[in-house]
Amino acid sequence: MAVYIKHIGFGLQFLLFSIFVLLNSITTTMIRSILLLVILITSHLYYSQVTIEGTYLPVHNTSIKQVWDTAALTMPVPTTGPNQVWDFSAAFSNIVDTFDLAVYEPAATPYFSDFPDATHASYLRSPFVLADSLWLYFLVDTNGIQNMGYYSEKSIAQGLIVGDPTEFVLPMELNYLDVQLDTSRYEGFINYAGYPAKFVRVMYKTMIADGYGTLITPDGTFSDVLLGKEAIYEYDSIFIDPLSTGTYVLYTDMASDWHRFHFLRNNTFASTHLMQINTNMAETDVRYGWYTLPVDFGSITGTVYDTTGLPVTNGEMYLYREHSNFTKNDILAMTVINFDGTYTFDSIPYGEYRIAARPDLSGIYDHAFTTYYGDTTDWVNCETVITSGDTSAIDINILYWDPQTTAVSVSGNVSSNSLLKNNDPIPGIDIIVEKDPEDNPVAESTTDAFGNFAFPYLDDGDYTIWVDIPGLGMAGSYSLTVAGGLIIGDLDFEVGSDSIYPSSQVNAIHPIQAHQGNVQVYPNPFTTQATLSIDLTEETTISIEVVDVSGKIVASIAQDRAVIGRKTYTIDQLTSAGLYFVKISLNGNTEVVRIAKN
Repeated sequence: MAVYIKHIGFGLQFLLFSIFVLLNSITTTMIRSILLLVILITSHLYYSQVTIEGTYLPVHNTSIKQVWDTAALTMPVPTTGPNQVWDFSAAFSNIVDTFDLAVYEPAATPYFSDFPDATHASYLRSPFVLADSLWLYFLVDTNGIQNMGYYSEKSIAQGLIVGDPTEFVLPMELNYLDVQLDTSRYEGFINYAGYPAKFVRVMYKTMIADGYGTLITPDGTFSDVLLGKEAIYEYDSIFIDPLSTGTYVLYTDMASDWHRFHFLRNNTFASTHLMQINTNMAETDVRYGWYTLPVDFGSITGTVYDTTGLPVTNGEMYLYREHSNFTKNDILAMTVINFDGTYTFDSIPYGEYRIAARPDLSGIYDHAFTTYYGDTTDWVNCETVITSGDTSAIDINILYWDPQTTAVSVSGNVSSNSLLKNNDPIPGIDIIVEKDPEDNPVAESTTDAFGNFAFPYLDDGDYTIWVDIPGLGMAGSYSLTVAGGLIIGDLDFEVGSDSIYPSSQVNAIHPIQAHQGNVQVYPNPFTTQATLSIDLTEETTISIEVVDVSGKIVASIAQDRAVIGRKTYTIDQLTSAGLYFVKISLNGNTEVVRIAKN
């Protein structure tokens, strides 16, 4: 069980409040101005600090190396606080070995059936016998990353260990002075010293983001590094069954505690972790440490062409990482389109990617769509690129729309609204108008610095709006009809952690993606009640439940057997505003629809 305290700087708040009280008690204009300047500077310093995002946790098909020093004879204890310079360039003087850490799709690993809800798996090698040759399984969701358990292949302690509650590793967003509290418990049956044994571990952790600055490792110098300091209390018990009768007796137990220092940075080596140092609780003795080396890096090259077959001479390229970690629109890298239409992404970890070309719209490419590899205007239909070396000939042919001539005023906004962010505007997002019923794209706009978009021209017809954020599906949209002009605003979209949904009800909302049985929920968002409609093509057993963002069932809508035809259900049991998921099970196959209550 984890408790995450979003620290907004109590010490800073108290300091600013004290200064403000003092400010109002002083009449001297000069002193008041000086104190006001202190407030502004202090506030600026606080809000310019490092933020670590969960999108940069390791993703599938990436690999790093950890260089271990288990003697740590010349390794200093990390200092804490703002604007630190941590120099470990000569600290790793007793390197014992270098170990690979690769991240896999869980379904492709040998023990996935024991962890069916895992989103990531890795195979860990380390210099410590009991922590070596482990298949680790993780869950990455809106809260962050959790260790679900592992399978040890070492003969000295071979067996399956499951976490319940799971160990919380890192939140999806970490800022300076944030605090994370966690209690976890591991239990499993292993072969220990030749006997059937049961292993139990209880762990209590407190982590505070206790510093930020620049880290110097033997591999290089890295700015914008956040230091996470963990205090760990661990209690292990081993019970054995010496007679193989199913009766386990306590064989040994051990309590231990220590500090673990995480050096974290966004988007480095396909991992947040640059280095880790372990010390005793008193911080008088460094026990061991490791730092990260990149492996499996290559390049992606190609050419962007116009419809005439000539190269596009100006614009930008975007590289999106596939299998991202919940924070979507995961732009791993950007580069320019050269004068001859070529582009290069260099030093890219092996993996799977989506690539988009955005020509400069201020010149000859006025009506060009942002176009993905595979020559499509949206991320869903584009082709992915899987790299295992230097990859070339990833060419893109830019698509255009015909100029629209009917003057309209169609506008809206795109903002982030999740567990981590509240109404933060999202700039640089492509908004596409598709003509119904063919779903053909006819116009495109890009959100500005405030998340706003606008279409000044649209010819007569029926349209649907598509928000293109790679990795995020549309939970609903707006339908609109243009007939001799149209003025409509507030076509706002909110971006959650796993989907995009409309945030106002100016027009009818309808699902973008078809579900089994043609599932629709309307209106969505809703205020008091919503209607769930299902067109069934065969007689089926149906179960409908509503769960909240934590996975808790908050309403049971239906448990019955339905015949062919349309079935409707009312969702009116939700008392609190927020985001929910409707789980519809038809003959054992489950579909999920996201809904929002205002």
